[in-house]
Amino acid sequence: GSAKKDPLDFALWKSSKPGEPAWDSPWGQGRPGWHIECSCMSMKHLKTQTLDIHAGGRDLIFPHHENEIAQSQALTGKTFAKYWVHHGLLTINGHKMSKSSGNFITIKDAVAKYSADELKLFFLFSHYASAIDFTEEKMQEARKALGRFDILFWKASELLKDKDVEPCQDGPACRQAGFITAHKEEFLKAMDDDFNTPKAMAALFNLLNDTNKYIDENKKDPHYLGVIYHAVDILENFARNIFGLFLQEKERPLPQDLKQLLDERAAVRAAKDFKRSDQLRDLLKDKGI
Repeated sequence: GSAKKDPLDFALWKSSKPGEPAWDSPWGQGRPGWHIECSCMSMKHLKTQTLDIHAGGRDLIFPHHENEIAQSQALTGKTFAKYWVHHGLLTINGHKMSKSSGNFITIKDAVAKYSADELKLFFLFSHYASAIDFTEEKMQEARKALGRFDILFWKASELLKDKDVEPCQDGPACRQAGFITAHKEEFLKAMDDDFNTPKAMAALFNLLNDTNKYIDENKKDPHYLGVIYHAVDILENFARNIFGLFLQEKERPLPQDLKQLLDERAAVRAAKDFKRSDQLRDLLKDKGI
């Protein structure tokens, strides 16, 4: 601090205070500064002088990351990191987390209350560089959104069960149902734009909505099952392989309460009990369906 000639100066080697770890050096007993530790560990363990991606919170840009660049590039003459990914900070109900105010939650607490998929979806709804606010309302939104995936996967599996169906891939039949390709491209474009996950999630929900609409309105299409197979296949692949959702189990059974409501609604509609059907529709709507 007091020995700095300029506020931007930083120490590569610090004199050790009594009781601190210390090593001998030409400048006496001391230890590496925080910034130099990170450059050394990165280069040693990743076995490269140029990192592909360096991540960290936005609060670390200055001084830590700027100092890492200064010392590493002065040594190697090479770019230290090709891409910097700085994530926004987490608040709880609009306030910074702090144990003293009780405004605090750990990952352990969160996974006891919410599923891993609900937490993942909560984070995917915001761009990684944005600040993100953790609230009960947002977690309920994530829960409802996952319920919409469950419903579609269940609906499709009921339609495709015991049928020998090939996905229509990108042939004429799928081009005819052009919504699949449109939303697939929308998703990839969003992810290519600095991992814009909120836009990419919007593309998945557009695909989900249009697939539901297609299922209801195109029963006479000769390629009906192939289109459904392809749409759900794309949806599941992007959600699972890119966003890491639905990894807990290979087949996600529809939650029992949703299945009962859907089965009852199908039965009362067949019996033309439209009053009860409307009540069940409202119940399903409350669950995000």
